[in-house]
Amino acid sequence: MEKNNKKTFLIINLSYFGDVLLTNTLCQNLKKNYPDSKIVFLVNTPFYEAAKFQLCVDDVICFDKRHKNRGILGLLKFVFNCPYRNKIDAAFIIYGNDRGILISYLLGCKKRISGPTKYTKYFLTDIHRETDGFKNMQDINGNFIKAITHNKGDVLPICYRPDENTSTLIPKLRELYKGQDIVSLCTTSKNKEKDMPVKTAVEIVEKLTKAGKIVFYLGAGAEARKFADNMKKSGCVNFVDLTNITSINELALVLKMSNSLISVDTGTMHLACAVKVPVVCVFYRRNTISKWAPRESLYKSIIIDGDYSSDYILKKLEAFDSFVSLS
Repeated sequence: MEKNNKKTFLIINLSYFGDVLLTNTLCQNLKKNYPDSKIVFLVNTPFYEAAKFQLCVDDVICFDKRHKNRGILGLLKFVFNCPYRNKIDAAFIIYGNDRGILISYLLGCKKRISGPTKYTKYFLTDIHRETDGFKNMQDINGNFIKAITHNKGDVLPICYRPDENTSTLIPKLRELYKGQDIVSLCTTSKNKEKDMPVKTAVEIVEKLTKAGKIVFYLGAGAEARKFADNMKKSGCVNFVDLTNITSINELALVLKMSNSLISVDTGTMHLACAVKVPVVCVFYRRNTISKWAPRESLYKSIIIDGDYSSDYILKKLEAFDSFVSLS
């Protein structure tokens, strides 16, 4: 594909929060190779802000999987109303999602580049991605560009630049906790096997509080709400409960207020990396580390994959230069 022409690229990622963030490496590789290109990101509606404030993303369009665009009629409605129909030079369908592939075909994308999929790749896509030895998902995503440049994608850190001017919550938090040492804590994911035990979280909060730290508890959804409530029922109440009250953009700003984050394997962990906040990543499923863990060469991150005690987690937290000692 020629580099001297303006191109319009469509990235289709209809998965979850962290998955959307990890696609940013592809956005950056596209801009690096095609500086005049327009990069359009198609996401599931709840994750609009996860795409909107990424580096190198020019426009975001939403596909409402659960409501407006549900089913074949909803999909056709989306295609009919999409402003980019017949205007896309190449579409990159992350994870080889069959619905995403069908959308790219119906939108008239000139090239359709897909990951592995069971069905539609055989007759609706042009090119299938190659991993070329990459194991980490963000690097695999970045390597999608090889389909049009014939060169491996560069290994680049994801980058998220939140809007500072759209929140009433953030100024209040900054005023209340100005000059204090803040540690954010995220304990739940969309998979219970990856979640932190309540007992461990309580011990972390109590030890941080005793050391004079402010703890922001972060989470979204019913499980996060239940987790925070269970901590309170156990007598642990000395934390700022931000469950379900921040948008994704506000979550990024909260993380930027923090000296560091302790997080299980979930989107908040990746968002901290994308806004350059040190993060202790607690992986309770060790077999997912090579694929999903932040690369420690790219981010201020420490991976925990064995000793999950609160003392060990906090010991690793103290390794960050930005962290004031607990002692």
